[in-house]
Amino acid sequence: MCRWRGIDGVVKVELVLPEQRLNFAAPLMQMHQDRKRVFVDTLGWKLASACSWLEVDDFDDHRAVYLLVRSLENGDHEGSVRLLPTVGPHMLSDLFGELCAGPVPRGDDCWEISRLVSRPTAIAGTSVVRVHRLLSLALVEFALLNAITRYTLVTEAQRVPALLSVGWPVTPLGLPTPWMGQQLQALQINVSPATLSTMRARLKIGCAVLQAPEPERQAA
Repeated sequence: MCRWRGIDGVVKVELVLPEQRLNFAAPLMQMHQDRKRVFVDTLGWKLASACSWLEVDDFDDHRAVYLLVRSLENGDHEGSVRLLPTVGPHMLSDLFGELCAGPVPRGDDCWEISRLVSRPTAIAGTSVVRVHRLLSLALVEFALLNAITRYTLVTEAQRVPALLSVGWPVTPLGLPTPWMGQQLQALQINVSPATLSTMRARLKIGCAVLQAPEPERQAA
């Protein structure tokens, strides 16, 4: 198994499918705690339940897939991202459709990226950049394994250069739009084998980073 040793003490990116969440209960709980610390406590997002200590929304449902980076030392959550198929409810269609100049992209080959987050104590350091790079590569590997040719996402407009810097082919779906003191923009990322090759060369990571879940063992 190939690990990227350029990240000190961090494992490969783990794929968490809906039916296997119980196997990742502890790090997923930490993920929701970290999402609350980052998005609510730091960025000022509002929670449906003001007293909650977790950030969970309607899209953390039975369809959601998570990519998870954990510490080699203790298994704690280091970073994660959520994926949703666009053939059902998702953030861009249900909450931010007005950000698209045309129809909201949908299809079996199109999934949505959301809730990219890192452990808050790592935000000020370089490890957050490394974790985000691992996740960005894992997203492309997941896409190629699942016949996904494009991702959509909603992000702050000032983050677009960072997305371009890792080698993602980014297409704006509309102009930046003011929202709660931010300039939000809907984007589409096209994915192909060439995307993966470009990213691996740019990030100097020559091996696969996505770790597929082990198959369930059948009882004897």
